[in-house]
Amino acid sequence: MKKRSVWVALVGLLVALVLVSCGVPEAAGEKPGAAAGTGKVDGVRVSCIDVGKGDCLLIQSGGSSGLIDTGYEDTADEVISHLRKQGVKSLDFVVLTHYDRDHVEGMGDIGEAFKIGAVYLPNYEGADKNYYNLIEALEDLKIKGQPVEKKLTFAMGDATLTVFPSTVTFLPFAEGDEGNDNDMSLVATLTCGKDSYLFAGDLEEEGIEEYLEAGHGAFDVVKMPHHGRKASNMDEFLDQVDPQIALITDSLEDSADKKVLKLLTKAGVDTYSTAEDGTIVVTSTGAGQYTVTTE
Repeated sequence: MKKRSVWVALVGLLVALVLVSCGVPEAAGEKPGAAAGTGKVDGVRVSCIDVGKGDCLLIQSGGSSGLIDTGYEDTADEVISHLRKQGVKSLDFVVLTHYDRDHVEGMGDIGEAFKIGAVYLPNYEGADKNYYNLIEALEDLKIKGQPVEKKLTFAMGDATLTVFPSTVTFLPFAEGDEGNDNDMSLVATLTCGKDSYLFAGDLEEEGIEEYLEAGHGAFDVVKMPHHGRKASNMDEFLDQVDPQIALITDSLEDSADKKVLKLLTKAGVDTYSTAEDGTIVVTSTGAGQYTVTTE
């Protein structure tokens, strides 16, 4: 027994020395989400980056990082700066929800600044110059975009990201050159333990109706559809999603619809907008509780 006790003690000492040499932090000093600037996140961090009336969301969990949309070409420098501030060295993925310029135009500059593992696209070819400019940018970056034809699910550190394709029929000239691509937006969800996030692209009436029929259920944090514009079925959307926190990507010149803001207030939802709050950062640790900071 004495020999075994000595052996166990020696093993324990060796393990302690290895942990110290590897720089493993003491448990008392660890705080969830305290890894800002290192690129590694405990739980989830979602940055709704202020690009005006446009979308660019950075998602981080564990050592994984990805973007949903890229904002404008003119705002790419701000996006790149924010990513570097958050310790991002490369991006595992970029999801482009649809082909409007305020969602895809930053792709070229961001792709030059960071190595990107994969780019996911809606499963249709756009009909205007924004689409063709994006395809040219991807060719220059030597990245082959992957159309999302069926539900896509993959792990991000402690979280799971799911991207849903649209089943709305694309009508190229339904609303000018852009067609009805807002309703064709890819929708994404992010879950981590009890935490739940919904990213609703630019869905309008038809896209929201499709979402409601799919019955995805409730989510604590929602990136509101189409920059907070009013849709006839917005109240039904909010009833189903039942969020605690709403994020709106708007600008002072083109702000969210007052009717939508009233619906959110009536429902008791904590609402943040890039027009009023700048970049919005939401962190959570899997317990269904959220911390919101603005920049």
